[in-house]
Amino acid sequence: MLGYWAGGVDAVFLCFDRLRCWVWAVLVVTLGVCLWALGEPLVLDPPTAPGDLDADIEVWAWNIAAGSLEHLTPMFNEIYPRCRVRVNMNGTNVQSRFLLSLAAGVGAPDVMQLQVRETPRYSMTGKLTDLTEVAKKYEHDFPPSFWQDCMHDGRVYGIPWDIGPGGIFYKRSIFEACGVDPESIVTWDDYVSAGVTIMKKSGGKTKMLCLPRGMLVELFEPLLQQSGGQIFDKEGRLAINSKESLQVLRVMRRMLEMGIGANINFWTHEFLASLKSRAVATYVAGAWFGGTIRDDAPTTSGDWGVIRLPEMEPGGLRTSNFGGSTLVIPDQCKNKEAAWRFIEFALCTKEAQIEQFRAFELYPALLSTHSDPFFDEPEPFYGGQKTRRQFSLDIDKIPTMYRTLNWVETERYINQTFSRWVNDRMKDPEGMLAQLEEKLSRRLGCGISPGSLSLRGRD
Repeated sequence: MLGYWAGGVDAVFLCFDRLRCWVWAVLVVTLGVCLWALGEPLVLDPPTAPGDLDADIEVWAWNIAAGSLEHLTPMFNEIYPRCRVRVNMNGTNVQSRFLLSLAAGVGAPDVMQLQVRETPRYSMTGKLTDLTEVAKKYEHDFPPSFWQDCMHDGRVYGIPWDIGPGGIFYKRSIFEACGVDPESIVTWDDYVSAGVTIMKKSGGKTKMLCLPRGMLVELFEPLLQQSGGQIFDKEGRLAINSKESLQVLRVMRRMLEMGIGANINFWTHEFLASLKSRAVATYVAGAWFGGTIRDDAPTTSGDWGVIRLPEMEPGGLRTSNFGGSTLVIPDQCKNKEAAWRFIEFALCTKEAQIEQFRAFELYPALLSTHSDPFFDEPEPFYGGQKTRRQFSLDIDKIPTMYRTLNWVETERYINQTFSRWVNDRMKDPEGMLAQLEEKLSRRLGCGISPGSLSLRGRD
């Protein structure tokens, strides 16, 4: 939904506005760190009775996430009738505006939506409410890697909302016309080979996937997570120069060399138009992407299928994370108990999570929902396939990605380096990674992990 490519308008900030905003965004985070003042942990002892909780809270969210929370408000008010919720659907740069509000100490909402990949750097500012005391009982109700993204220094600062377990969305008519069996795609090598076949059978008119040359990190990162690799290690040192990174780069290089990727930027008109045409056969994305297809290509219903993410090596993991969101409470919030009760209801109750999944296709992070019969209903949009259950497989095995304060800046450097690598005909990925590691270490002022290939020799 809102994750991997950020879905909707906030993706515009991440993908197209990044070059303009990253400098001051990092400065704002740095300011927050310099003004570090840990807020008091939220403790409800004793909690206010639901009927007595009288407060107004404002929520910032975007796209269908905002619509989903508005949809839940009447259900929430059945329990908390005197708690008034106003959902403000913010647009481009909403997370940057939130950073400014945190640094200024005023102007933030009571509840804020964040991308899961962005949550750690906000937690590091010390400007979010410490939710540990009220949230720790839910730790084992969510996949470990997503819960970890909501923690900093052993404390909890957010709750996972929707998640983006990955898969391959494919067009049945194209696969049938080209004689490709989707179930034969088990490894990434199989995927590339199928892409070559589709290109040949279509006379070069159909590419296998969108692979924009200036946004390669968008595929690199989830495949690196799938393989168990890291950009930073647990101590915040650079770990990108690894055998796992090389494994992912070799897959991506083969895609580029074989010409199966369309150089179409995500979320452009051309990208959305490709959903309805025969220009692109598959989309590598999170479960939330189904909502995009339904919204932008409703006439294609029944022509879609989903297969599991191909494995990096035989017996390997066949899923990864392509985004997702969290909800947090800024420390300046004046109605923390009401804000927490709204988050708890929306994200930690099976009823609310299933309703958001049913109405807005927000794939729930709450594990107890995955036993609901709704996951096993055939879906006409996918030709009767049970895609919800398929996406739920092995999500508890998705490795944690260790994200730092410099995550967004690091992604920018990676994208720049990968673009130059492609222009240089993808020569010597080992040397490219070593140079990237050195550049990042110098620019970010951080150390290099002992496991780096440059320190221990290549395997």
